[in-house]
Amino acid sequence: MEKIVEEFIELAQIDTISRKERAICDTLKRKLKELGCKVFEDEVLNNIDGATAGNIIATIDGGLAGSLLFCAHMDRVQNGYGIKPTIQDGKLVSDGTTILAADDLAGVVAILDGLRQVLASGKKFPKLEILFTVCEEIGLRGSYYLDAKRLHSKFGYVLDSPGRIGRIIVSAMGKNELYLDVYGKEAHCAYPEKGKSALRAAIKILSQIEDGRVDEETAVNWSYLESLTRPNTVPGRVHAEAFVLSRNDKIRENYTENYLKVCEAVAQETGCTVEPKAVVKYPAFRVEKTSEGVLLASKALKKLGINPSVENGNGGLDANLLNKAGIKMVGLSTGYGDNHTVNENIFVDDLIKSGQLVKEIILGY
Repeated sequence: MEKIVEEFIELAQIDTISRKERAICDTLKRKLKELGCKVFEDEVLNNIDGATAGNIIATIDGGLAGSLLFCAHMDRVQNGYGIKPTIQDGKLVSDGTTILAADDLAGVVAILDGLRQVLASGKKFPKLEILFTVCEEIGLRGSYYLDAKRLHSKFGYVLDSPGRIGRIIVSAMGKNELYLDVYGKEAHCAYPEKGKSALRAAIKILSQIEDGRVDEETAVNWSYLESLTRPNTVPGRVHAEAFVLSRNDKIRENYTENYLKVCEAVAQETGCTVEPKAVVKYPAFRVEKTSEGVLLASKALKKLGINPSVENGNGGLDANLLNKAGIKMVGLSTGYGDNHTVNENIFVDDLIKSGQLVKEIILGY
């Protein structure tokens, strides 16, 4: 069995979820030190409630000028305990009761494997910076609190995108979280004129703003409208939440501003107290298709006989915040699919080639 596949199986069996990365963090620190890296764990756990580990920043000098950054995240979504990976029909899969954690162990092992191959080649290479983040799956918390001044690379790669190997992701959506709390006045349902329906006011608000696919770059999801009032009482309070996702930050901002204006107007119309809240979680990013990172990755893929596909992404990844910090990062796919579900899988051949891709990028710099 290929070393990268063995290592994936090994790491998948270390119980891990967001905030509970201590065991895998210690394992990865040891592996990086064994490869000759200088390893540092930062203090972001002090900023994240319940966190047990920080981001890992590892460096190794290969004797050439320049610097490259490779990034993947250590955490995984819930249902990440008790994983039993097996190989079926050319794919790594779980036993069907848990996730597989290819999101993002595939990126982690590809970086480790690529570095091993470069070291085994005996060739010189640029300085490498390796960033393994925590709490990516709960809103990019690890990279949000990262002190990017500790990194010196001008560009790099986040190995954390679904799909067959060959995808180069040059943009991804930013995200706002919206919250809606409406307070009315309870009354007996037979005398509705004595109350003020918070539910009716909330429905007025939601009926005046867009939901679903807003445009090619924007999607909005109001996930629920909650009122615990029984039908015999005019509802006095309701709550709702939404994600606003867009690759265009201005559209995302405009949607949020319109939402706040609608809330104000409905409050005046209905006499209810409306308390909207908007939280910017992370911005979108967009890297030029002619950038150095894209061209280098394309050349490396072609050397492996893989046709590169430069694409726009959707959901956010650590690249969103690393680009905000001034490091031009693009996403690379590693072959996984159906992530966050018990059907998650990864093509073994893609996983092996992901390690080779990292090697070719480093040596092709």
